Amino acid sequence: MSEQQVSHLFGQAEALNRLEDFLKLASVKNGQVELVLEREQVAVTRFAHNRIHQNVSNRDTRLWVRAIIGGSVASMACNSLDKSTVQATIDQALKIARLMPDRQHPGFASDSGESGRTPEAGSEDLGYPGQAQSGQPGASFFDSTAYQTPEDRARTIAELIAPVQEAGLEGYGTYKNTLTELAVANTRGLRSYAAGTSGYLKGLIETADGRQAGYADQLSRDITTLDPLALAQTAIRKCLLNKNQVEIAPGEYAAVLEPNTVADLVRFMVIHGSGAQQLQDGRSFMTGRFGEQVTGEHINIWEDPASPYAMPFPVDYEGQQSRAVPLVSNGRAAGVVYDRTTAARIPGQVSTGHATTPWNNLGENNPLPQHIVMAGGDKSIEELIKGMKRGLVITRLHYTHCPDPRRVVATGTTRDGTFLVENGEIVAAVKNMRLTQSVLDLLSTVEEFGQSKTCQDWWTANGMGITNYYLPALRVGRCVFTGNTTF
Repeated sequence: MSEQQVSHLFGQAEALNRLEDFLKLASVKNGQVELVLEREQVAVTRFAHNRIHQNVSNRDTRLWVRAIIGGSVASMACNSLDKSTVQATIDQALKIARLMPDRQHPGFASDSGESGRTPEAGSEDLGYPGQAQSGQPGASFFDSTAYQTPEDRARTIAELIAPVQEAGLEGYGTYKNTLTELAVANTRGLRSYAAGTSGYLKGLIETADGRQAGYADQLSRDITTLDPLALAQTAIRKCLLNKNQVEIAPGEYAAVLEPNTVADLVRFMVIHGSGAQQLQDGRSFMTGRFGEQVTGEHINIWEDPASPYAMPFPVDYEGQQSRAVPLVSNGRAAGVVYDRTTAARIPGQVSTGHATTPWNNLGENNPLPQHIVMAGGDKSIEELIKGMKRGLVITRLHYTHCPDPRRVVATGTTRDGTFLVENGEIVAAVKNMRLTQSVLDLLSTVEEFGQSKTCQDWWTANGMGITNYYLPALRVGRCVFTGNTTF
């Protein structure tokens, strides 16, 4: 984005000053008003058949108004910062709050540091693995990403496409650049601000007839860490290997799951079990099980908003500092994340700083972790394959779902690189298959951990989710496939 485009953002001082002025419009004596301002710029360059065919950008300003009267709460939103529009939105939120039943809302925070973590009963002795919370918190904003231009993206895509053309293949993909700022202020005195950047590059490499495909992607807050040549080489290698696909019978196989695949599976542990609302509704796999074994004993998964590898961001949409929370510790259920509303229902509990965007489409699953880390190892994908007598390699999954949230059953089809392994060597490409299995059961069969990668699940990568991950490749002893596809 150019310097002119970045000037669209307010910056901390102006954003909070604007909210300060808007709060003066709130005519309320016995209530509270909170304003959440989010400004976002998204620039996308798409390419197909080795050529850029689309370059678009979008800017959006969103203001969310929350009003509390007694214990009743109401919300309204607008996309304009015109004074009269904001005034009308605040007035309407207050009017509705006066008509709503008492929800015993705890009220807004007066300081961003009111968040924290209270261990769940039964998991008091469970914490983080050794590598969690080490070093300085990761930065969420990078000038290198913020000031990226369309010409910069074009040069990066050219680097990706060059070896694809040399190999006689076709390249398709997207380079997406996002710049966001979030400001929260309320009538209790809270003032909170943060800004973030991200760069996401993906490439699908195909043969001219479309019968072979290979995929790779990269994600970072700092675009200088993206390596388009390495991405291209990975996708090309998979494409060339993905030929003459054979069909094998559904059943149970050992498997090497690459990090993108792991993200698609762990996603369902996140959205169906790792938030306080699911726990309180009795929908979480952790309900009544804190301190109990839920996966293999070597599995450690935690939420870490400060991790430099998990797309860090310091605050949530209630202006609270986001805290690290162990979710699964040595295979045992360890914790869930809270916002202020869910925390208020439990004596002694506090928000962990995980109120999610009010504009998301996940509704009843809030609050949610958004920076998932799993402890990994140092083995490459090739080394994991060498340790497998017979099994499959799964590059990624497509269009996953969870038909049984309480047991965290995941289903989805493999895509863009599924391979059969015998005696530690890839011997054939395999037609895509449908995986259907409890993620908890699958994580009870992990035999080896590979190197980790910053990534997103399929839904988030396609704009329908909010969680980022830093996950290892896994070699598992039992992966259940229940069907075949025709491609």
